[in-house]
Amino acid sequence: MEPLDELSMLVQKGENSLAVACADKLLRGSCSVEDIVSAVSDGLAVLRDKCTVENFQLLDVLLATRAMVEVVDECISKSLKDEMDNLSNEHEKTAKAEPQKTLVIGTIQGDVHDLGKHLVATLCRFNNIRVINMGKDIAVEQFVKAAIKEKADYVGVSSLMTVCLPKIKHIKTSLELKGYGDIKVVGGGAAIQQSTIETLNIDYLAYDAFEGLDYFSNTNRAR
Repeated sequence: MEPLDELSMLVQKGENSLAVACADKLLRGSCSVEDIVSAVSDGLAVLRDKCTVENFQLLDVLLATRAMVEVVDECISKSLKDEMDNLSNEHEKTAKAEPQKTLVIGTIQGDVHDLGKHLVATLCRFNNIRVINMGKDIAVEQFVKAAIKEKADYVGVSSLMTVCLPKIKHIKTSLELKGYGDIKVVGGGAAIQQSTIETLNIDYLAYDAFEGLDYFSNTNRAR
């Protein structure tokens, strides 16, 4: 098995320690950061089939995501001597992609779960989308201010807690009142998936990280 294929397989299987050791060895050899990013992305792509309603394997997803995060934090970020949020800058220099898009993403106020959001943010970075990761427990006005300041194309909002859902519908309304209703609002997370686009007042509901990535990649903001 080729070394980069081995790294992809280790990430896919959630072998975090082995994946970190493998990535570190490859970076010390002839592989570039872009090679490692591509291999990790390939490993994560396998998760698509494990994120469907019919075949949702949470443990596999969590383990693979942990392996990905550790490779990024312990190998890629150190290699670039920069924070993870700037990781995609190097990747974008060599990528042949559409003009850059910007995503502001965070977990709604009252909810401190952010693993799924972290996966979406990382996938988007690796696909030439500029990501402003707001973190968790983010108020509506924080989303709106960041989206306007960063000239975002999308706002991604996540929640695993049903009690937090009423806040989400105010994001689009607030953007419209400020004259930025063309910014797309996208929701994701277990609680959001049990609601509807109309109830949440959002433009799109993503049922997994890859659906979100597809939407961000293929839908343009109407300016």
